[in-house]
Amino acid sequence: NEIHDDAAKELIESLNGYGSLVELSLGHNFIRVKGCAALEKLISSPTSNLKELDLQSNRIDDKAIAILTRSLAKNTSIKKVDLGDNYGVTDDGWQHFFTCLQNPSSSIEQLDLGANRIADRGITSLGNALANNTTLKYLDLSSSSSLQSPVHVTADGWRSFFARLHNSKSVLQDILLSGCGIDDEKLDILADAVNNNSTIKILDLSLNPQVTAMAWHRFFVACLQSPESSLEGLFLCGNLSVEADDMMAHLAGAIAHNHNDTLEAIDLGENLNITKIGWSYFSHLLCNKSTITSIYESNHTIDYLGPTRLPVDLDNLVKLNEHENKNEVAREKILQYHFQDSANVQEFRDITLKALPHAISWLGRECSWSGKENSGHTHLYQLLRSLPSLFESKKTAIAGTKRKRE
Repeated sequence: NEIHDDAAKELIESLNGYGSLVELSLGHNFIRVKGCAALEKLISSPTSNLKELDLQSNRIDDKAIAILTRSLAKNTSIKKVDLGDNYGVTDDGWQHFFTCLQNPSSSIEQLDLGANRIADRGITSLGNALANNTTLKYLDLSSSSSLQSPVHVTADGWRSFFARLHNSKSVLQDILLSGCGIDDEKLDILADAVNNNSTIKILDLSLNPQVTAMAWHRFFVACLQSPESSLEGLFLCGNLSVEADDMMAHLAGAIAHNHNDTLEAIDLGENLNITKIGWSYFSHLLCNKSTITSIYESNHTIDYLGPTRLPVDLDNLVKLNEHENKNEVAREKILQYHFQDSANVQEFRDITLKALPHAISWLGRECSWSGKENSGHTHLYQLLRSLPSLFESKKTAIAGTKRKRE
């Protein structure tokens, strides 16, 4: 686009009065003070129904962000704001901007601040704002591939930020901290925060290779084994560079000891050091093939492990977990991984006459999955072939019972 400030001002002014305008994308331009002043008039108009505002990668500085702050503080319709990669805004400018989130009328639900110069004072102000904010659910503070950790927040800054979210009104659900220079100390602080905040559901910690294997282990135990955990998605791309297989074992072990079954997605992309041994821990997590009971009690919720090409067996288990009916997922795993050994069919010998019809019905019933081949019919056929004497004896017993009644 490359629209400069004067041209942006004219363009934005021409949009005044368009009440049907709900999305305005002006990213990757050269908008400065004049463009933001025109935006203030547009956003403040009583006829404005704007819901999404994209200003990423512009030339916004402290003066321009102050103008935007005034307009957003009064607006009650905008839900999504993208101010990522506006490196001209200093920590002072961000401190001022975050005051708009403290306004009770703030309607912003999604805020993208990635690749910006936010430091301790700014992040503390953001924490103060979110402590009483009841609308913001998505916060992106990620780095940029072209910049080295632009979020200059120290451990004290993160500690202050997360402390303000404890027992607050915050409804924040998604936090993106990819490439934010998270180290062992900062991760420990984050672990304590996540462990004490039941609203956080998505956490992106990708591209933070400074964290050691021991710190990751502490994090997995604190956040994933906690009965209070509500995490649904955890992004760890490019983090498992050293001792990758051991870290996979720690991660799988922590998930196995969490019985909330909320975690559905783990992005392990860009972790090239994970070997077959590392992936085997997740195969065991998703299907412990020791017994029928162990298969049934395996994890049936994780249905995404990232774009990485998975071993065939693990890929099959992940795809099985995509189905919403988890009882059916458990049944399919039992059929595929327990009764694939024809010797295990012999277990039907020990089933009582009263329970046998139910067991056979469970084994052979049609799968509820659309387009899914019914493996139950195959196993039922194997049962009939492997144990004809079992059915003969049961038939004889039933016939004998009938004769006695006669």
